[in-house]
Amino acid sequence: MGCPMVRRSTYFIKTLIAIAMVSPLANALKMDETTHDQVIERLELGVESMEKSEPERPGILLRLGDLYADRARLKGMNEIELNCKNCRGAREDRKKSINLYTEALPSADKERQGRLVLQIAHLYSLNDEASKATGLYKQILAKSKSYSSEVRAIANSSMGEIHFRKGEFETAQKFFETARRENVKNRALVEFRIAWCQLNNGKTEKATKTLISLLKNPELLATQSADGKSIDPTFVQDISHDLALFLARAPVGPKQIRLLKDLSPDAARKINLYTLATETDRLGQKTSALIVWASYVDEGEVKPNEKLEVQTRVAQIFYDMNKLDLAANAFEKSLDLWRKHGCTDEALCGDLKQRLRKFVTSWNKAQKQKPTAPLFRAYVAYAGAFPDDAEMLHWAAVVGHDLKRQKEAAGLFHRAAAQAAVNLQKDPNSKEMKTIFEGSLLGEIEMAEDSKDAALKEAAYNYYLQMNPNGSKAFEVRYQRAQLYYSTARHQDAFSEFHYLASMPNKDQKDLRMKSADLALDSLVALKDDKNLQVRSLEYARFFPERKAEYLKISRKATMNIVALNLKDQKSNGQGDYAANLAALNQVNLDGADDAEKIKFYKNKMIVAQKALNLASVTESAGRLLAIKKLSAEDREWALAQQVWVAELQLNFAEAYRLSKQMNLSHLSKADRELRLALLADLAGKESRKHNENFLKYSKDLRSSNLVRVTLVKESSKPWREFDRHLKYLKQTPDLLAGLTLEVFARQKDFNRAAALLKTTTIGRYASGQTLARQLALKEFAGFDRTIRQHRIYGYSDSAIQKTLKERLKLLGQSERRAQIAFKSHDWTLQILSLSQLARENRRLFQDIVGLPTPARLSAADKAKYRELLNAQGQTYANRADKISNELSEMWSSSNSVQNLQAAYMTASPEMQRLYKDEINPLALNAPSGAANRLRNLLSTPYRRPSQKDILFARRELQASPFDISKVQHLRELESQNGGSAMVVYLDERLSQLKKGETL
Repeated sequence: MGCPMVRRSTYFIKTLIAIAMVSPLANALKMDETTHDQVIERLELGVESMEKSEPERPGILLRLGDLYADRARLKGMNEIELNCKNCRGAREDRKKSINLYTEALPSADKERQGRLVLQIAHLYSLNDEASKATGLYKQILAKSKSYSSEVRAIANSSMGEIHFRKGEFETAQKFFETARRENVKNRALVEFRIAWCQLNNGKTEKATKTLISLLKNPELLATQSADGKSIDPTFVQDISHDLALFLARAPVGPKQIRLLKDLSPDAARKINLYTLATETDRLGQKTSALIVWASYVDEGEVKPNEKLEVQTRVAQIFYDMNKLDLAANAFEKSLDLWRKHGCTDEALCGDLKQRLRKFVTSWNKAQKQKPTAPLFRAYVAYAGAFPDDAEMLHWAAVVGHDLKRQKEAAGLFHRAAAQAAVNLQKDPNSKEMKTIFEGSLLGEIEMAEDSKDAALKEAAYNYYLQMNPNGSKAFEVRYQRAQLYYSTARHQDAFSEFHYLASMPNKDQKDLRMKSADLALDSLVALKDDKNLQVRSLEYARFFPERKAEYLKISRKATMNIVALNLKDQKSNGQGDYAANLAALNQVNLDGADDAEKIKFYKNKMIVAQKALNLASVTESAGRLLAIKKLSAEDREWALAQQVWVAELQLNFAEAYRLSKQMNLSHLSKADRELRLALLADLAGKESRKHNENFLKYSKDLRSSNLVRVTLVKESSKPWREFDRHLKYLKQTPDLLAGLTLEVFARQKDFNRAAALLKTTTIGRYASGQTLARQLALKEFAGFDRTIRQHRIYGYSDSAIQKTLKERLKLLGQSERRAQIAFKSHDWTLQILSLSQLARENRRLFQDIVGLPTPARLSAADKAKYRELLNAQGQTYANRADKISNELSEMWSSSNSVQNLQAAYMTASPEMQRLYKDEINPLALNAPSGAANRLRNLLSTPYRRPSQKDILFARRELQASPFDISKVQHLRELESQNGGSAMVVYLDERLSQLKKGETL
């Protein structure tokens, strides 16, 4: 009971010291420690030099004792400031002071002896030698008549203080009451101690009256000083403070509050009310505490921090009174004050925050089994003021959970998880934060699910996966989120989530993974997404082998739906669409499918592959289709046809020929089948004669048959003999016969056969026949030209001149007639050559005439006339030559025949080029310089037969891009130059179909 008053002993001791230190030095000027040292040193020197019997010596000893005592006081203060626990300077000075006082004591007068004994006892007390001090006090009290009343008062007070410290309050009270009856210097102090003894002895009312009486009596409060009596305000504040403690022992109302305020100094009024409030609360007087706190707030000049503390204490009081709603109200107000004003007192804030937190946690602990709404309010208020307290946020959410406040609890769990995440960044190894983090995330999900609010549930799922994507419950959370998507018809989101779960390599969640796979496929069905359904069901068949058959069946069904839809709507599909469809078909696994399903599948796949222009897939599918034993003859024929199609596009004619021979080709007649096989054999470099002969046997179409006959003749090593074998049929198609005759003639020149054919058939009406006729005419022209060119006019006699001149004129007439025939035939080459011959021969005749010799027998005059006559006669031929030359120049300049001849020559086969040379050579000899150079250059240009390397490269390019028209055209050009007639025929047909957009 005496513990709270230990702090009062200091004041009491100070008072005793002041009383005891009555010496000449006490009234002297204050000295510092150095001055003490100097004075002590001088006095000690003086004492040492004095005899013990000298009368002045006791006085000096007393003064020296006072100096040591006062220096001990100064050293003690310094030791306290320095917190020096083992310093002995003050203690040693007190010992010396005690020795000096003891030595001087016998020589002191009676009044002085009492005070010296008190001083010595006091010094013993300061040196922790209480028994020695007590002995001295008892010595004084035993010989009380030997000492003054003042000394007896001090001794009794000191003994009372000793017993008070020991908690012996009845004994202490007796000594204090004895001291009260003596001449006590500080009566107020003694009364103060008596009040505390009364309180500790259970006499609360009497103790309170003692303090009230003391505070109301200024005379008692006044103490003696050098300046007279005065009231120590600090002491008054202490007494008023203790009055608050005393009043708290009994019920407190407005009367007691008013009394305390009246008896408290202005500076201590609020402090004393604070003490009264806290003490009544501590002592269980909750209603009184509330009244006092109300008065405290009304006192004025209450700072926000103080209001915050008061409101906190009020909340606690209401809680202690089990008035939970009021406790929650007060707590909310306190936290509202914190949020608005904060807390600026560093010393107070930490403790206050801890008290606020403890208030809630203690409340929670008390209601752990059955929390209440007011507790939840308190938690929410705390969380609002201290949002960084993850633990409190979590427990607030837990209380909300228990109270089924789902939405509020979900929000608190959300905040708790967020704050725990922040804390984990600072301390990743905190087990507590890890637990709160995971628990709060799951708590938010639980509350959201309990709320039945779809948006709240989705937000909770998303938050968990955002904050803890690898958490122990991440898989289940994803599954719940996918279920939410599915139940709200968000099938695309549901599929994405279920597919993710089904695809995870999580051995511990196989059942959920399998359910996810089923729901993912259900979502795709709802979306009518057959494309994804086909791919994913195939994927799930790999993930879950035990359900492979089921998933493969779903995949095949989806794929067939895709194919059927695309084949139905061909116009809207491009090659890219078909390629995508083919990719889907390639994913189909036919394990467990029957033959009928396989046949249907491979047929559809081939159709899609054709439209996707994927030849490898066509070949592969056809091969698989042909491997089915129960395949019908019709389907077998169709599958082989697809393989032939691919082989042709890849220019693999040997394979196309091999496959075609296995086919009935029922869509073709027997003749056309043989013709088709003949073409493929020819393209494959195989013997085609047998098929061509079979075609002639079956075919009833003359022209088609003659085309084959043309081929047989061209391919024969003895073309004229083969020609004769088919001539009777070929005569019925003169256009074909004309071309064939010219080609055979080019290979083996037989002018007699050519002349006979021109005479006995109508091939001369066709260009090829006309070219053939020109060849015969050129041969005849060349013979006549040699004759006329070699003719000479001899002038060695008149008869020779006349004879040879007549012959020349006859030949010249023949040349003119040939020219006329050439003009009638409109054959430009023969026209040029005939006119050139005429011009040349007329000019040569002129030269020959003017060069004839003059007869020797003529006179000079006759010779002149003769020469004049010859010149006139020759000039006629010269003029005709000039005129013809002009016509030739015009014909050369105005005609495109040279260009046409060049084009025909450059595109002709080597055999035909040899024919054209027979035409070009004589033209070049007679052409103007420009045309002559062009013709000579043409003749010197080698035949550009493409190399096998070029043809092979062009074929490979076409094989790589079989539907590229430009590559078909390029290969056709090369094959044409190379004389590959069969390939040219095939490529012409391919070009025609590609340009029409038809399949090959």
